[in-house]
Amino acid sequence: MKIVACIKQVPDSAAKVVAEDGQVSWGDAPLVINPWDEFAVEAALQQKEAHGGEVIAVTMGSEDSKEALKHALAMGCDSAILVSDEALSALDTQGTARVLAAAVQKVGDVDMTFFGRQAIDGDAGITPAQTARVLGWPILTVASVIAVDGGKAKVERSIEEGRQTVNADLPVVLSVVKDFGEPRYPSFLGIRKA
Repeated sequence: MKIVACIKQVPDSAAKVVAEDGQVSWGDAPLVINPWDEFAVEAALQQKEAHGGEVIAVTMGSEDSKEALKHALAMGCDSAILVSDEALSALDTQGTARVLAAAVQKVGDVDMTFFGRQAIDGDAGITPAQTARVLGWPILTVASVIAVDGGKAKVERSIEEGRQTVNADLPVVLSVVKDFGEPRYPSFLGIRKA
């Protein structure tokens, strides 16, 4: 099974937004992997452990985004891809979805693509659905339990009204919530390898 985990590097959640010369800035806040995306990486790794295959972490951004990829590698991802170009720096969510979909297509033969629920810097939460639309794949959102059997993914969704069970044929895009379970800590060996 080939699995992609889409991640993003964001300012630390303790960062303060400041306005400098009329521009919004995160100042000198440290950059980290988006906390929601750690759940996506965990879900992807659990699927690999259950069904075999490989997990590829994908992100887009500057060279600084390599730190988020190193975190995903240290958690257990098999490889990582950085899509980097200055022309991509001002993309909206739809543009981001097109770039991520192109990266998934370039990886080829992907069965599952995981996202965190949303990014803490923009909080839009629509990039997973937009990426699924570009790929022409079904989307299973706010997943808290994931089961794959044959060519089908069955997901229990955490919604305001309670729980909902839905399924879709592979390939599929999934967004994962924190009800899924605690993400693993990167191991010392994993950090050294990354």
